[in-house]
Amino acid sequence: MTRVLVVDDKEENVYYLRALLGAHGYDVDSARHGAEALEKAREQQPDLVISDLLMPVMDGYTLLRNWKSDAALQHVPFVVYTATYTDPEDEQLALKLGADAFVLKPTEPEEFLARVRAAQQNALRHDTEPTPAPTEEEGLLQEYSELLIRKLEQRTLQLEEANRRLQEDIAARERVERALRESEERFRQLAENIEDVFWLGDLEARDLCYVSAAYEVVWGYPRTSLHTAERHWLEAVHPEDRERVVDSLRRYASGEWDETYRIVHPDGGVRWIRSRSYPVRDDRGRVYRVAAVSRDVTEYRRLEEQFRHAQKMEAVGRFAGGVAHDFNNLLSVVLSYAGLLLAELPEGAPARQDIEEMKRAGERGAALTRQLLAFSRQQILAPKVLDLRRVVRGMDTMLHRLLGEDIGLSIIAADVKGKVFADPSQIEQVVMNLAINARDAMPRGGKLTIEVCDVDLDASYATVRPDVTPGPHVMLAVTDTGIGMDATVRERAFEPFFTTKERGKGTGLGLSTVFGIVKQSQGHIDVYSEPGLGTTFKVYFPCTGRVVETTPPSSGPGRAVTGTECVLLVEDDDQVRELARAVLQRNGYAVLSAADGVEALELSTRFPGDIQLLLTDVVMPRMRGPELARRLRETRPETRVLYVSGYTENSILHHGTLEPGVSFLQKPITPQALLRKVRETLAE
Repeated sequence: MTRVLVVDDKEENVYYLRALLGAHGYDVDSARHGAEALEKAREQQPDLVISDLLMPVMDGYTLLRNWKSDAALQHVPFVVYTATYTDPEDEQLALKLGADAFVLKPTEPEEFLARVRAAQQNALRHDTEPTPAPTEEEGLLQEYSELLIRKLEQRTLQLEEANRRLQEDIAARERVERALRESEERFRQLAENIEDVFWLGDLEARDLCYVSAAYEVVWGYPRTSLHTAERHWLEAVHPEDRERVVDSLRRYASGEWDETYRIVHPDGGVRWIRSRSYPVRDDRGRVYRVAAVSRDVTEYRRLEEQFRHAQKMEAVGRFAGGVAHDFNNLLSVVLSYAGLLLAELPEGAPARQDIEEMKRAGERGAALTRQLLAFSRQQILAPKVLDLRRVVRGMDTMLHRLLGEDIGLSIIAADVKGKVFADPSQIEQVVMNLAINARDAMPRGGKLTIEVCDVDLDASYATVRPDVTPGPHVMLAVTDTGIGMDATVRERAFEPFFTTKERGKGTGLGLSTVFGIVKQSQGHIDVYSEPGLGTTFKVYFPCTGRVVETTPPSSGPGRAVTGTECVLLVEDDDQVRELARAVLQRNGYAVLSAADGVEALELSTRFPGDIQLLLTDVVMPRMRGPELARRLRETRPETRVLYVSGYTENSILHHGTLEPGVSFLQKPITPQALLRKVRETLAE
């Protein structure tokens, strides 16, 4: 077997030649440089040498020169196999030094083997070349030195170029690493500072890669709890929602998971969470990770529920207002005819007591309709600039009498600077109703505290209460030590006709009246209560910058209510119209009556005389009262106007407050009230 000595400092080159030559029947040994090769060759002479040129300790040229100068080795074929700096001068020098073949890397295996065999055969035919003469050897040494210098220079240049590329690669890598760190830092800052919980899961490893810091705020548990038990978050899901959430998790990996559920916080509170997942794909479009975002939507749900409740209250209010309007027309007829009958019956008449009882029942019905109108915010207010502290202080005696001996009363209203713009009688109604509600909640006695103080409602408070305008307010707080209310009762507390009292003990309109008055006065009301811990109602009225107005004295009760003026009466309800006509005519007035605005204008056009007063309903078919008044005054500018209605429209009233110069009479009307208001309007 032919023994081959491979001389190369690179292990991969030796491995390749060992495999190639070994597969073709050669026995391969190796050396890392020329000195080691000479040592091995002298110990056991090879049949063939294959050597690289550039190596440490002793390069290929020196090895070749020493090899061919050694009488014992010079006959062994020497093949140069190199890829380093292969200029034509390299091959010429190698051949001059006695190389049997010069093969460039890379070479196809078949060609390489053929060149090796040819070198062996050539060496056998020609044996060895004579050793170069001293003069010739000196020339070869000089040529070798020049070639070596050139190669070292080339090597240096290549090393410098390689070093430059390496530095560029290092700089590029540092830029990439810096960009990656910056990107990771931006992601970390974003993920760690947003209020939402950010999750990242690995589908293949079925592992949770990342959870943001918000988890500890929203869920209330440390993130480390997820390392020991990844489904720890699921244990916090409300028991009523857990099964649904588990079933929905099948859609998690597809990125179609969108679920709203409740969790139980360690503090005992219940929070609403909305979680959504998003697929993360690799270069091949395969989903290998899933990102998810969980948001605390508790406040949103509360606002949503508050909005739905407001819509419900608005709908109930519209219904209540409509009912009250219709009842006012009926009660106007009942009360007015009862009043007319009483005026005609002598004292002591047998029927007089029955009619008075009928009138009292009608007045109680009128009080109920006024409460309905208060709730629906359709009653008429006469607002003034008020010192709320004085209003409450002025009710002290009445409140003590109302509460009785078993309930202590404390009024706290020391230094209140803010003024409010409200109807004083309606504010008194609010205090009265809240006091009555508190009294009924303390059947065994207790304490009622009424507090008035200045408060400043900021934007954060107004954000969760859309009907509140930030700024200075005056707060009226009514607190009792009664039985309190649970969440269900609190939610329905302001609904009309809702009551927890026994049948016959209440109408269920007390708190709804308070709600309506407060809202119509541009205020806001909150209730705080727990079973067994009492109740606090806090009413906030915005402060006003208006100055206190001087109110002219009203007509005294003894002032005459009869007259001889001409009144144009317009009312679409036949019974109310006939009643008003009869009352006016009995007291000396000339009356022109019409069922609607169109008929009234036609009547005015035909009537040649003066019309001193237009007495009209507000809401009528074909033409409303304000439009009728405007068109009538185009031809009769001296005519005064008095509106009568069961409820009011924004066309003549601004949020229930009379516009300047507008006279208004609230239904149900009585003959005395009608005659007095007609006289006042004509006298203005």
